[in-house]
Amino acid sequence: MRIAIDAMGGDHAPGEMVLGAIKAVKHLPNIQITLIGDEEKIQPFLHDHASIDVIHTEQVITSEDEPVRAVRRKKQSSMVLAANEVKEKRADACISAGNTGAWMSTGLFTIGRINGIDRPALSPTLPTTSGDGFLLLDVGANVDAKPQHLLQYGVMGSIYMNRVRNVDQPRVGLLNIGTESGKGSELTKKAYELLNEALFILSEMWNQEIY
Repeated sequence: MRIAIDAMGGDHAPGEMVLGAIKAVKHLPNIQITLIGDEEKIQPFLHDHASIDVIHTEQVITSEDEPVRAVRRKKQSSMVLAANEVKEKRADACISAGNTGAWMSTGLFTIGRINGIDRPALSPTLPTTSGDGFLLLDVGANVDAKPQHLLQYGVMGSIYMNRVRNVDQPRVGLLNIGTESGKGSELTKKAYELLNEALFILSEMWNQEIY
């Protein structure tokens, strides 16, 4: 797998980004990593590694930048160039710990959406006492989500948990103020209806339970 990393994104870049990349290739020998950022600042941490290369750029999108404007104006930023590696099929995935809004915009403008998906979603995995963790979507990336978007998040999340986290029967839960179907805002009530309508299709995929 080839991964492009925005080496200049995050509070402790590029040091932590580079050290993380080195740790990754040591534990996962089949990974090839491309670090995108200021090579002069990256090299003191890198010390050359056969599975890691560098694309040099001095342009950076900061946390203070307005997301959409920054992505459109800073075409040579480490963040945009990382996404471009995926677009041009030189990388299978891209990672950034930088400006979240700009990273979402970069994905939309550079890579594009999956067919049938209206909006991308943020999806952190939260820890649980069982150690399995659970995937939470969409944690505020879209402040005006519509019912069909929540349905799409549920489908994407279940596929991710099945294919990536190897969960045989992933379950989709709708966060609401109560368990009764009549409770909640119009958004959650309509989303609940759509999820129920999709139950048969998803169950056919992998005997999934939706509640």
